Amino acid sequence: MRAPSVDFLDRRTFLKASVSAAGALLISIPLPPRSSLAARAAEASPSWCVYLTLHPDNTAELMSPVMEMGQFMRTTGPMILADEMDLDWSRVTITRDEPVRMIRDSKGEVAYQYGQSSAGGSQTVRNNWDYMRRAGATVRRMLVEEAAARWQVSADTLIARDSFVIDPAGDRRLSYGELAGKAAERRVNPDQVKLKQRADYRIMGKDAGVVDVRDIVMGRPLFAIDEDYPNALQAVIERAPALNAEIASYNKAAALAVPGVRHLIELPRKVEDHWPGGEAQVLAAGIAVLADSLWSAMQGRKALQAQWKNAATDDSTRQLQEFHRQVLSSEPAEKLVDDGDVDAAFATADLVLDLTYEKPLFAHACMEPHNCIADVRGDGATIVTGHQVPHWVAREVERIAGVDALKVKVISKRMGGGFGRRSELDYVREAVTLSHRIKRPVKVTWTREDEIQRDFFDAAAVMRVRAALKNKRIVAWHHRQAQTRGWPEARDYFPAKVVSNYRVERFRPTSNIQCGPWRAPTQLQWAFATESMLDELAHAAGEDPLAFRLQWLQPYKAHSIDNWAAKSLHSGRMAACYEAAARLADWKRPRPKGTGLGIGGHFTFGTYAACVLEVSVSDSNELKILRAWGAIDCGFAINPNHIRSQMEGGFIDGLNAALFNDVHVSEGRVVNDNFGTLRWMRLREAPLSIDVEIIDSGYDPTGVGEPPVPPAGAALANAIFAACGKRVRRMPIADSFKI
Repeated sequence: MRAPSVDFLDRRTFLKASVSAAGALLISIPLPPRSSLAARAAEASPSWCVYLTLHPDNTAELMSPVMEMGQFMRTTGPMILADEMDLDWSRVTITRDEPVRMIRDSKGEVAYQYGQSSAGGSQTVRNNWDYMRRAGATVRRMLVEEAAARWQVSADTLIARDSFVIDPAGDRRLSYGELAGKAAERRVNPDQVKLKQRADYRIMGKDAGVVDVRDIVMGRPLFAIDEDYPNALQAVIERAPALNAEIASYNKAAALAVPGVRHLIELPRKVEDHWPGGEAQVLAAGIAVLADSLWSAMQGRKALQAQWKNAATDDSTRQLQEFHRQVLSSEPAEKLVDDGDVDAAFATADLVLDLTYEKPLFAHACMEPHNCIADVRGDGATIVTGHQVPHWVAREVERIAGVDALKVKVISKRMGGGFGRRSELDYVREAVTLSHRIKRPVKVTWTREDEIQRDFFDAAAVMRVRAALKNKRIVAWHHRQAQTRGWPEARDYFPAKVVSNYRVERFRPTSNIQCGPWRAPTQLQWAFATESMLDELAHAAGEDPLAFRLQWLQPYKAHSIDNWAAKSLHSGRMAACYEAAARLADWKRPRPKGTGLGIGGHFTFGTYAACVLEVSVSDSNELKILRAWGAIDCGFAINPNHIRSQMEGGFIDGLNAALFNDVHVSEGRVVNDNFGTLRWMRLREAPLSIDVEIIDSGYDPTGVGEPPVPPAGAALANAIFAACGKRVRRMPIADSFKI
């Protein structure tokens, strides 16, 4: 359903959409293309539609169009809609498992028919904020106008409140359930649709619980891995242990002899250059075992005794050594930024620090291993999975099986963690390929070892940072980086814009190790290097680290940037986060010997976040994280409860990564492929408490899922120095201490 081209909403559009089961009314609200705030996504999403079912008993069912992977959008999206509608939140239920509706845009590309359903880049609220509000306000106006017509009064004299339209003058009211049938036939003048002022919000801005928290706690089947599908075979895949390896041999007879095993299918190694991210990816060779049950498939896999040939020789330790050599050499590198006169500023400086910081490969380790159900038929397909970008899934089915993407029903389940890994298509591609091959539904399930061995890791990097002080002010900054893959968005993070003589260089990657987006891609390493250097400069200048940062950021003002997620970088908003986190921590209070505070901050995806950690380091080198405090400026806080949860989870994720996350690749093979060998943070190692302040800066909402992660590692390293005087410039930090 496309947005009408006339000034008024088309009556036939609503009448077509008003048919629903059990006599309930389905209201479908198409709206014009998106505002300039999300102009980049508008081309792929020419219309918007919010599904709302109003029942005669005055209850309402809402659906959030955005995929859920723990970012709380299944709650937040309906909160926006319900507040603008003036619904009674206690009468609202949230539907799920609706297929994602798709169209082809003007360029013939597969796109969402109703809204921006993808989840990633901390953009789900930002992308849908204006449109969820507009849809709710439009429905409210329809209901109010219907009540006004029945009472023969002006609509502007009526009030909508808690799922009722009220006539204050006549002391009467009508429920939304009573009004909905006729209201859906109304045409609404867009000029009469008024968005609420922030002071009038009654649902947004207040704590709300997760709508499906009880189902999660009770273990009900919300996730794709829980799903069954009629007549589906279960599949596991023995994948090449090294990137470029190919099948040499396997015991076909032994695998087929396992009871329940039905098929063995070879999947050749492929290099895909059409990847949505634009970078070629290598898909591992493998042997798929398809069976009546998952257990049988796993036993058949064990019986394969597969042998491999032509393995790659990439080694993560040797690569980090090469990165150190590159950044410390005089070899030319690609300049990403070169503002001011960096060389002259260094030449006249009072003090220059020249330091290197190191980060290893990070695994995603989503709590729910990858899985996908594919039922590919000649005239259509059904895909049941948790994926961050459903229209890519439909497009992939079309590419592999020749099924029109618009005939692909993508049922997106709640994801047990996404972090960017579930924007990749490898696990979907496997299920689609197998189902297309055998003409039968197939469910592919990965093991934990599969997921870590075949991960798209967060890139390893070595960063050399040279920084200069003149009269205790930073006058020059030179960041030089070598990494497995990718590069920093160097113009869009601090110290960009604040240091006038500013240069960033990177070496082009040559590694074959697969990398991809990892929660706040490339940014934990950037914050680790930047915030560590700021701390080292403060101590070299004899200044308090907090006071040094606040002085450095002055004058507080907005700096223009050209980032896909933000157009300005405001030093005052960053300073406010530093100050708030420090205030929570009682920054100036003396700590006992062996205990120290460290601070770190970061700006990304339009959001500012800062973290203060308190740690202790004993004489025997035992490190304990005691407490954490954080502050975030993400604009308007739609649901403070969710923001606090995201801050807590983000800090823990960042601390875990900085302490333990360290994937080792030897001769092209992942050595530590499960939690027995890939160390992960335990409950006793987490902060005893995490206090959070949400700063209301008056701006529209921005993302929260990723911004808390990057500051944590730097705050930890800085706290360690404050506690014991030992500088940590290399992750994983746990290698240097007893934990």
